[in-house]
Amino acid sequence: MTDRKTEISPFSVLENVIIRKLEKSDLPDLEWDGEYTHFRNIFLNLYKRMLNGTAMAWIAELQGTGMIGQIFLQLNCDRPELADGWNRGYMYSFRLKPLYRSLGIGSRMLDIAEEYLLAKKFTRMTLNVARENTNAIRLYRRCGFEIVAEEPGIWSYIDHLGTWHTVHEPSWRMEKMLQFHRS
Repeated sequence: MTDRKTEISPFSVLENVIIRKLEKSDLPDLEWDGEYTHFRNIFLNLYKRMLNGTAMAWIAELQGTGMIGQIFLQLNCDRPELADGWNRGYMYSFRLKPLYRSLGIGSRMLDIAEEYLLAKKFTRMTLNVARENTNAIRLYRRCGFEIVAEEPGIWSYIDHLGTWHTVHEPSWRMEKMLQFHRS
């Protein structure tokens, strides 16, 4: 059996990937063929926050394949150490389908989120990452993030069936000072 990843040329993928702002019609695709259906309410709430200007989201689409990635930004929340509406933005729900990792797409998505925050005059980007997610931690460090605190990683949501869930995922809070680029 051939590993499909070896069949993918990074250059052909990158030139055919479009990263664009999330639209309402994209919401069902965020469920990734049922893998994230339980987050349907979270996705709808994100879209509503985009409309009122407190969040932003992008998706990565591969021509002929569809959605292969997503990245969300919260601009303001009840935890100012994560997002305070003027200085700090919080990145979350950053995903790439496994077949498309390590091809430069994730770095491009992070760059777009950072450029968006810079355009809004934010100076910091924060995120929480599961402590055992060493690949993501390595990516974030390579992109300039530093671990600044431990996070208990306890959060709750109501799934698409109305059931309340509490997640416990010990995490690291990471932060990056954003660099304004001179034109």
